[in-house]
Amino acid sequence: MSDIGMILDRIGRKLVTEVAPKLEGDYSGGHAGMSGLMAVMAGEMWDGAADRLFTEISDMRALLQAAGRQVQVPDAPSLKVSDLTAERDALARHLIEVQRDLEVREDEQSKLLNAQIWLFLIQTATARMPSPPDFPDAEG
Repeated sequence: MSDIGMILDRIGRKLVTEVAPKLEGDYSGGHAGMSGLMAVMAGEMWDGAADRLFTEISDMRALLQAAGRQVQVPDAPSLKVSDLTAERDALARHLIEVQRDLEVREDEQSKLLNAQIWLFLIQTATARMPSPPDFPDAEG
């Protein structure tokens, strides 16, 4: 886990296990607990963001190639999450166009590629879901 992920995880766990229980019964306790959960999940997502984006980009380029689409989307100039996100978003716009075209076709090849795109979308949605944090019992 990166330093940022570790920091967010520690802040979140502190809020959930130490701060929120001391504020129990108060709106602030719920707010502290929810903020803690969000910090832990954000830390997890931060740590895997570049890898997830790299995988999405590779998979989208393969799907576009399978559709016979030549797209002029340059590779991200760096591994910064913002640069990878821009490349991914540009490829996604092309993939949406491909899928829109495939949805109205009745031939088996189009149906198969459309199913592959839907599988990709399901897999990326699943990969973007943070896992629920595992907390020991909070201090009383």
